[in-house]
Amino acid sequence: MSYRKIFWGILLVIIGILFILKNTGVFFFTWHSMWHLWPVILILWGISIIPIKDWIKLVLSLVTVVVTFIAIQQYGPKDDHNWKFDWNDNGRDFNRDNENEDDSSSTYNNVMSEDFDSLTKYAELKLNIGVGNFTIKDTSYKLIEVKHDNDNANYSMTAKAEDSLTTIELSLDKGEYNNGNIKNNVNMKLNPNPIWDLDLNVGAAEVNFDFSGFKTRNLKIQGGASDIELKLGAALPLSDVKIEAGAASITLRVPESAGCEIISNTFLSSKDFKGFTKIGQQQYQTPNYATSKNKININLQAGVARVDVIRY
Repeated sequence: MSYRKIFWGILLVIIGILFILKNTGVFFFTWHSMWHLWPVILILWGISIIPIKDWIKLVLSLVTVVVTFIAIQQYGPKDDHNWKFDWNDNGRDFNRDNENEDDSSSTYNNVMSEDFDSLTKYAELKLNIGVGNFTIKDTSYKLIEVKHDNDNANYSMTAKAEDSLTTIELSLDKGEYNNGNIKNNVNMKLNPNPIWDLDLNVGAAEVNFDFSGFKTRNLKIQGGASDIELKLGAALPLSDVKIEAGAASITLRVPESAGCEIISNTFLSSKDFKGFTKIGQQQYQTPNYATSKNKININLQAGVARVDVIRY
């Protein structure tokens, strides 16, 4: 058997095990911590092209993986973003649960906002932030409120109003993490009155967005090694959703009242589309898609991914 087949087989097994351990709460890591391990891929690739026997390549690859894991545990940053085992009676990760508690459990020292103008019928949010934990779930009487706990980050927000459209650009100009010791939790609140177009570039991040209470016309999310949880509503006749991610865990929740279509273009993925019928090579639809008054079209593009679409 060739080294190449063994290499890719081992790599897929490792990724699958990581997904299982993370989802069951036995082993905790964030996707942005995995993103920092990209040099290991270069090392393994280099081993694969060295002109030596396959069994030696296999040994060197296993040694590389073991040494990397030991180095992370011994010398990695000792903070909330570190990889760690978390054995507990209920099989849950209490550290992860604490991160997802109500907004009142976190201290947000930095606040930005933009007032809502009643003339604003359409709003566009362009978000460009790299590594962190990002949440949208609550409404606001302002057009947008942004809170974050990263005192060393240089955030900027601009708003431009033209006729009935207000465009907001939010970016992290500089966010240095000092080996992972700086938190970057970002909580955003939106006004529910305008029709929203959202273009969100969140890099390697954990994303939890609840848009069920908003009028979302277009939603585009670009992420690297991301953990994306997204809840959609059906307030408009048509909502278009596009997600582009690298190594990702993606969970989408769509209302049963809306007809939904999925175009799934993923490389190595585990997919669970309960309640959908496959009508093409990469195309899935709910039985009520043709007759529903409101529709949601989802385009998924991902590399190594676990994708769950849940109807609620």
